Amino acid sequence: MLAVLAGNLKSQAQFRPPARDRGSLVFSLENDVLLKQDEGYTNGVQLMWITPELSQNSGSSFLRWLARINRGLLGADKTATASGDESKPEQRRAGLSFVQGMFTPDNLSEKELIPDDRPYAGLLYASLGLVKLGPLRQDSAGLAVGVVGPLSLAGTIQRWLHRTYGWTYPEGWENQLKNEPVVELWFNRLWTLVPPRISFHGLQPVVRAGAGAQVGNLLIAAAAVADLKLGFNLEPQMDTFTAAPLFNHFVAGRATRTSVYAFLRLEGRAVARNLLLQGNTFRESHGVDIHPFYGQLSTGLAYQSKQAALILYFVMRTREFVGQKYREPYFGLTFSFNL
Repeated sequence: MLAVLAGNLKSQAQFRPPARDRGSLVFSLENDVLLKQDEGYTNGVQLMWITPELSQNSGSSFLRWLARINRGLLGADKTATASGDESKPEQRRAGLSFVQGMFTPDNLSEKELIPDDRPYAGLLYASLGLVKLGPLRQDSAGLAVGVVGPLSLAGTIQRWLHRTYGWTYPEGWENQLKNEPVVELWFNRLWTLVPPRISFHGLQPVVRAGAGAQVGNLLIAAAAVADLKLGFNLEPQMDTFTAAPLFNHFVAGRATRTSVYAFLRLEGRAVARNLLLQGNTFRESHGVDIHPFYGQLSTGLAYQSKQAALILYFVMRTREFVGQKYREPYFGLTFSFNL
């Protein structure tokens, strides 16, 4: 009797149904404190929920609605050959994000407006991003709605943090950009030029290239990107890519196996309008003249399992505005786990 019971338990363990996909929760932080700097884009925080895979058969009416929007904007379903004769369907997901960013000039001790440096600015927004991920191509589109100005609470939070930890107190937030609602739309496409088919003792390279555009009163820009991943057990992954000034990459969704990789990404951007540098759209405010083109380099390491992911990265940009005396390097951390 005990042997039969033990056998049944063992059988149940072996044929346990897969865990239900409830999506993933992602926390990201970008900051320049480790570089002992505190100017330009100085801090960003993001909280994102990546939905379960979207389909018309989803149990939730909200997820079914997202699936319809996803197909309407990014096109109907089709399959693509990933390797050999294996045909893999495209995967659709959405991401709901809340983001806050802080931007300051170089001299935090100066109370008066600094005419030849960028304005103080805070940004707070919520966004909905839609992704269609295939083995050889990823399309994404999204909408962000938020505010620039005191309502972002960026100045309040930075002053509290600097007072609490004894850092240089930012005296100039009284000169920050005025409150202005912001609305942004974007579309991006990434092509996988070298998929993870080749392996050197388990080490796989992946090469991708992409292009995208963003339009709204926060930013009007277009971007091109090329990136290289080198690691173990690589598979198609959902990486966001927008022309936004913060949190524009390296968001790992649900994986089917554990992978470890290093990455390098190069981006070039053409910018027609940047509210955070040029000042308010409809009200008088301080602003600086922007460079129409700039570049960005990102590099880092990532560990991703079936349950969680950890990504550490470093970002360096060329100068964004005329007369800029400093660069804006910063570190980023992204942690995600499956719900």
